[in-house]
Amino acid sequence: MKSLLFLAAVCDVFFLPCSFAAPPAPPYIGVSYYPEVAGGQITNDIAKMRDIGVNLVRFGEFAWSRMETNDGGYNFAWLHTAVKQFSDAGIAVELSTPTAGPPIWLSAEHPDILRVSAAGQTIGHGGRRQCCPNSPTFQRYAVKIAEKMAEEFGDEPNLIAWQVDNEFWGDCYCTNCEKAFHTWLKNHFGTIENLNAAWLTVLWSQEYQSFDQVPLPNPQRLTEAPHPSLVAAYRHFMSDSYVALCDAEAQALRRHSKKPVTTNGHNPAYQQIDYADLFRDLDLVGTDSYAGPNNLMRYAFEADWMRPLKKPFWLAETAVTHSAGTVVDGGNEWANFPGALRAKMWLTYALGGEAVSFWLWRAHWAGQELEHGSLIYPWGDECANTPEIRRVAAELKTHADWLRRTKLAPAKVALTYGLPSQWQFNATPIASGFNYDTAITAYHRMLRQAGVNVDVLMPGCRPKLDAYQTVFTPYMPSFSYETLASLKKFVEAGGTWVLGPLSACRNEETAAHRDAAYGADLENWLGIHVRHRISPGTVTQLLADSKTFNCHWWCDAFTTNGAQKVFAKYHGGPLDGFPAVVECGIGKGRVILFGTEPDKTWLVGTLNPFLPRSDTKADEGIVVLDRISMDGESAGCIAINTRPTSGKLFLPNQPPEIIEGWGVVIHSIDRSALPADNSSRAK
Repeated sequence: MKSLLFLAAVCDVFFLPCSFAAPPAPPYIGVSYYPEVAGGQITNDIAKMRDIGVNLVRFGEFAWSRMETNDGGYNFAWLHTAVKQFSDAGIAVELSTPTAGPPIWLSAEHPDILRVSAAGQTIGHGGRRQCCPNSPTFQRYAVKIAEKMAEEFGDEPNLIAWQVDNEFWGDCYCTNCEKAFHTWLKNHFGTIENLNAAWLTVLWSQEYQSFDQVPLPNPQRLTEAPHPSLVAAYRHFMSDSYVALCDAEAQALRRHSKKPVTTNGHNPAYQQIDYADLFRDLDLVGTDSYAGPNNLMRYAFEADWMRPLKKPFWLAETAVTHSAGTVVDGGNEWANFPGALRAKMWLTYALGGEAVSFWLWRAHWAGQELEHGSLIYPWGDECANTPEIRRVAAELKTHADWLRRTKLAPAKVALTYGLPSQWQFNATPIASGFNYDTAITAYHRMLRQAGVNVDVLMPGCRPKLDAYQTVFTPYMPSFSYETLASLKKFVEAGGTWVLGPLSACRNEETAAHRDAAYGADLENWLGIHVRHRISPGTVTQLLADSKTFNCHWWCDAFTTNGAQKVFAKYHGGPLDGFPAVVECGIGKGRVILFGTEPDKTWLVGTLNPFLPRSDTKADEGIVVLDRISMDGESAGCIAINTRPTSGKLFLPNQPPEIIEGWGVVIHSIDRSALPADNSSRAK
């Protein structure tokens, strides 16, 4: 498919209809829409969307019962009508395969498709995500409906993307999963002897004689805590199962359509699917995030991990006012924080996102998510802060050309992030109260608030590190051979690697290293040895520059070969005097090794020399995002205040500029003279 940016340049459109059905180009303001519910409201809804500035709709994700009323009884006439209506109005369409909500006839005729809970209960019809990803029957029907949709709509001019399913999640303990898990283990280990050796199953007499004997780690069927390696393996297996289902549907779509294919990663806080795997073979990257107005930096985190995948990316779902089922959490209401919704939207666009799409357009008047926020109430009036979306739409119309012709200045700092780390900590938490998602997003927030532009890298995507000056790997229990080799090469060539805390202490099977705490190979390369590993308790502190600081989570105490620079030592308790934070010079670069998590103030101060920053400064809480032309020339900046209180922006050679709470400031340079970029769009 030709670049949507190119088509927009030809049509000179953003929110206007195009006579030959060329779709509008990004940036998009999108909504989830349900034509199967709307009926005769579609015409009025389209008029309201155009008035507000919506230029993208997604539908189909829960409409299987209307698409296939019985086995093989397809009805797409209503969907063709809806697609045509939106196309004629110049609103781009994203169609979803409906496999998150199978129809009753499928569940009734094929109960083997249904998931089984840990308690052994079959999850029946009446909600969503009730199907087992490892059911051969469900796989067959999911692929069939996806392929049928592609046959029907694959050549629609205004169709800009396919979405596979909707928010993959859900554990299953059925016999299909048990058989598939045994096959997965056999493919991974080869022999049962290898599994027994890797997991030390001789302990507690847990040895298995065949893969068929390995149980699913059902928390309600195992009397003791399940084996950590078994728990982590099951998490990998379930992720692989959903990724395989997604890939199968994507392949079915591609047999009859050349339009980009994506899916929407579930709210990242649930941490169930490995995004590196999920989006590896897809054309667009998308995530659903419902963080509240007091956690705006979460949206920067989502953009910062999607962008380095080098594909167009969307905030595929987010809330207009609040996220809710049938009861409202009063503390998560965007309408009560004027300006915050606008700041969220601009944060995504400024960080490179092509779309901010809201769930949903019109609030449901019945059903499970009755109180969820929307642009339009069930009775048709606009919601309280829908005017903010209208404001952003007008701003995008003004700045869209500049956004298309510029890009975010490349980051020189990277932070690693990956769901396998979450799974390992879930299986063996190490430190009481530690939560990977909370910790890694707090680390990201610390870097962003220090004025650092950062890419969040998933090691599973095997990113190239030579573009960065500093790479952070906190809370990364295990390193694959490929990742470790890449980091060593990065350091020896002159890079700075900030390692730890709570890193390198496990192997990929969630077991401890036997030859050294971090593995003999890594410790020998660093020139250190982990002599002790204990909790800080209430006595161990850090001593640096004659001042003491607190330790958090865990304390690894080092011995060194004398060549390392010691930044801090432990003070008090059994580790008194042992190095806690050291710099290991290796080749042309260095590794800064943290045996513990210090207070953030000391941490930022220590890392300051290794944090490259822009010449544009701002008060804490204001994210400043420099933009450059396609040939690398400065093209201005966007500054977003993520806090309710005002702050200052300091542009070079200019007086300070006040940015109000939740405010957005856009400084664009010479928009008309910048060449467009068509390289980043998916084919």
